[in-house]
Amino acid sequence: MSLLVRYTLKSAADHAAQTRAMQALVVGLKSEAIQGLDYSCFATDEPTEFIGLLEFPDDATKQAFLNSKPFATYRDTVGPTFANPPQTTPLAAIASTRG
Repeated sequence: MSLLVRYTLKSAADHAAQTRAMQALVVGLKSEAIQGLDYSCFATDEPTEFIGLLEFPDDATKQAFLNSKPFATYRDTVGPTFANPPQTTPLAAIASTRG
């Protein structure tokens, strides 16, 4: 199970803060060590657009992410800078070079 998450900021002036917040989110998630969770963040060529790839084995792991302190901190920190709520697209893996 995977989710593609698209984040759009109100202003390019928030790019650096969003980058730092995503980096802090990943550090926090690593420290929580939620079994089976993989979260990667990407900047795009557009300074107001970012992408997250959330991979998890089941709904319980997804819920553990959603309930995690690092995610709550991230949401509270950068939520006000979003132009709209993050857009999510469910993905189904069909092939990968990963493990």
